[in-house]
Amino acid sequence: MVLYFIFTVFLSATLLFSVQPMVAKSLLPVFGGSSSVWTTCMLFYQTVLLLGYLYAHFVMKRVSRRVQLFGHIGMLVIALVAGYMFDSPSPPPSASTFPVPWLILQLALVSGLPFFMISSAGPLVQGWFARTGHTRSHDPYFLYAASNAGSFVGLLAYPFVIEPNLGLAEQRSFWLAGFGLFILMSFGAILMTKKGSHEDPHAPSGEVLAPSGDVDSGPAEDRPIDWRRRLRWTFYAFVPSSMLLGVTSHLSMDIASFPLLWVLPLAVYLLTMIVAFAADSNRLVKSLRRPMVIAIIGATILVLASEAQAYAPIKALVAVQLLLLGVVGLMGHSMLSSDRPSASHLTEFYLIMSIGGALGGVFNGVIAPLIFETTLEYPIVLVCAVALLPWRKIGEIEDPKLKRQAWMIRIGLPLLSLVYMQVMGRFSVSLVEWLGISLVDQTIVLFAIIIFIPTVMIYLAWNDGIACMLVLAVPLSASIYDDLTDPDIHFRGRTFYGILSVVDEFFYDIEVNQKITYRTLMHGTTNHGVQFLNPELTHVPLGYYHVDGPCGMAIQALKEIRPDGARYGIVGLGSGAITAHARPQDSIKYFEIDPEVAHIAEDPQYFTYLSEAECPVSVDLGDGRLLLERERDAGEEKYDMVLIDAFSSDSIPVHLLTTEAIQLYYDRLTDGGIVLLHISNRHLDLQPLVFNLGVDHQSYVMMYEQDIDEIPEDMLGYWFPSVWMALTKSPQTAQAMLDAGMFQEGEARFKVRMWTDQYSNILSAFNR
Repeated sequence: MVLYFIFTVFLSATLLFSVQPMVAKSLLPVFGGSSSVWTTCMLFYQTVLLLGYLYAHFVMKRVSRRVQLFGHIGMLVIALVAGYMFDSPSPPPSASTFPVPWLILQLALVSGLPFFMISSAGPLVQGWFARTGHTRSHDPYFLYAASNAGSFVGLLAYPFVIEPNLGLAEQRSFWLAGFGLFILMSFGAILMTKKGSHEDPHAPSGEVLAPSGDVDSGPAEDRPIDWRRRLRWTFYAFVPSSMLLGVTSHLSMDIASFPLLWVLPLAVYLLTMIVAFAADSNRLVKSLRRPMVIAIIGATILVLASEAQAYAPIKALVAVQLLLLGVVGLMGHSMLSSDRPSASHLTEFYLIMSIGGALGGVFNGVIAPLIFETTLEYPIVLVCAVALLPWRKIGEIEDPKLKRQAWMIRIGLPLLSLVYMQVMGRFSVSLVEWLGISLVDQTIVLFAIIIFIPTVMIYLAWNDGIACMLVLAVPLSASIYDDLTDPDIHFRGRTFYGILSVVDEFFYDIEVNQKITYRTLMHGTTNHGVQFLNPELTHVPLGYYHVDGPCGMAIQALKEIRPDGARYGIVGLGSGAITAHARPQDSIKYFEIDPEVAHIAEDPQYFTYLSEAECPVSVDLGDGRLLLERERDAGEEKYDMVLIDAFSSDSIPVHLLTTEAIQLYYDRLTDGGIVLLHISNRHLDLQPLVFNLGVDHQSYVMMYEQDIDEIPEDMLGYWFPSVWMALTKSPQTAQAMLDAGMFQEGEARFKVRMWTDQYSNILSAFNR
């Protein structure tokens, strides 16, 4: 009997956590690969999980065994039918900076009812077991460990087994088959409950069937379940949930948005639950106090050194973030486990836990994007995590000396940290200059000086949660304040697609004895556009698009092929720097998924590439591939060059690199036209994939990788090295590009399976 229930709850959890990355991956193409897709999916699934637990609580408290046998099983069958009816999301009606409501609606249609029913399985199966009369039925929490193990297996199976081997349609078919098996297992589980074991709807206590035999007492009912205890449960669940989403968002934006980086943090999160509910929680909480502080210190350094993350090794960045999540998750979940009630309140306990988890999703997925211009939710949850540490009751300390020391730690350390940060903020630059430190090393030294003392102070305050919170808040608040009041930042905005900022920088040109000022458009840590502000230089294309780079050379080759004018279709707007290459007889249409990027590029107070263009320029809002498909279906005029500039940031749109996408680009090309792809990326090597896609479409494949050594030293500040690939079916066009002397015939560095709309595996594209 026990094995039957273990398998049932294991199967339900496996289905529950394998459907999340599957559905999220199907939605990514609609939103240009944005990492916010997963955050929104987590918000939806946490909310539905809450509803599922509420449903389970109602069923176990108010519904008879007969009604469960037929009513609940009937709803499971309806959910299975609904899963077959809705198989894919529809495209959004229009571009939006906050498409969360529409995305949640799609999630509800595609997977809402099946997920709702499967989410109720964990507490229901445990509740059914509690009513079997088995000798272990008094304490069914061991099934929670089996549930978490199933979740763990389902999560890890997706990126390592399911995604690399199965297309989305096959994944869906296997999942629905597993759901059907779960329906049969649930029917058998209800049959194993004893007749008359359901709770009387009119009974005030809601007692479960008493177990037979001489057994252990299980969790002690030594404290009443009042509103304070429920609030603690909510908070203990909220902190790990919010931390989970914060870590996932950081990894997705800094590396790439794909299932593995969604699954790994969630797997760590679940692992902490398994350990917390299986171990001696009280002892675990005590042993985690000092590691918790060390982890918080490390996270604080990461927050303050956010720019350095762009150049940090992937493995180190992932390891540090996952370690932080593991420690915080263990602390929060261990405190939940140590405070769990008896089995008679099992469903209520899980309900409150799910409320805390859902609040974490609401905070990170809805509230934070609407009220914060940057990812402030991450440092906020760090402070909340410190609140999990024990709070010293100074009033209960009898020794006057120890009491004074406690007050000094709680008040003195935060004040000292504040004074130190203010002093170093004023004089640190002068200090490093006085010490004669080179300009290259100044940033590192300054950061070390500023963060050292607060770090030591946080560690000294490790035994007092309140003191640690106050000390931690000082460097974080100072960093946030400096960032928000930086006069060189002219725009800062947060959209569904990322964090945008417009920043001014300058250098002094000794040769002409002139200060040269330039403006950059940043998307997270990725530069999406550069322009000189000096009036005589505003027309010069910079960044990845300078005249002597691959982009400039490809456009120059097309100009020679099309002397009377060329039409450009460009996916990805940035600052609009490519416009500077155009002639009066040319025309350009940009496709941009983020309306805020279009606003910045079109506003001359930020950038003037578009407003001062010599040729007709238009911007269409929406996903580039969907817009190109609409143009094709409408029979609109074709382009001489389709330029895909959507892969330099880390949340790459996978659907723009499938064999179906390449065919679409050719459908929109004139005879002799060029498909030009900008594939520069810090972490992904897309060259073998693009090469194979080109060969598969009988194309001439050319590539130009401009290294930093090829850029003149005086141009390094605003000319960027980049990697571009060109595809064409015209031998004349291919020869013209080769004759230019920059592009060379491409070749595959290693084998990689081609991506399709049904199959993609971004893990295969990581730099080797």
